Amino acid sequence: MNELNSKTDEELAVLGKTDKTAAAVLISRFSKLIFIKSEIYANSETDSDDLHQEGMISLLKAIEAYDPHKGVKFSTFAEVCIVNRMRTLSKKSVRDLSFAERVDEEEAADVLSVEETPESIYFYKEFFSGLWKDICSVLSLTELNVLTLCVKGDSYKSAAEKLGMTEKSVDNAMQRARKKIRALMHDAN
Repeated sequence: MNELNSKTDEELAVLGKTDKTAAAVLISRFSKLIFIKSEIYANSETDSDDLHQEGMISLLKAIEAYDPHKGVKFSTFAEVCIVNRMRTLSKKSVRDLSFAERVDEEEAADVLSVEETPESIYFYKEFFSGLWKDICSVLSLTELNVLTLCVKGDSYKSAAEKLGMTEKSVDNAMQRARKKIRALMHDAN
């Protein structure tokens, strides 16, 4: 664990493609960013819990898609992925992003500058490991397969082809998975 904590975000992103512990450390590093961004982009039509969940999924997709050979820092790449997804969802639900424009970005950056302690990183790792086990226990096999493919970056159409389903069935499975995950997150709080 200490070895992983000493690695850069870029190294963890590469390891995180196959190592759940490395991905958990990276998730713990970005959890504050996702929380703050979900609060910034939340509006009357899109609640922050939904955006937080989408932010986590976007982070997992960023880990899968990250290519260190392109010369981009992982933190930059991940933040762009997370923010773009949240903006898209907010714009879909309501065309007015005035709330996001009113939030002081410097204030959000101050909150992010707080150092993670080894204890908090360990706590996040344990939390996300347990959460993943809980997610696996409540999702059906179809929902888990759809979620896994979508997190890896597959479109609904691609996931449908790989699983021998219709696109609508994939969408329905993702909606059910999101609802179950949201309930788990709500119960965890």
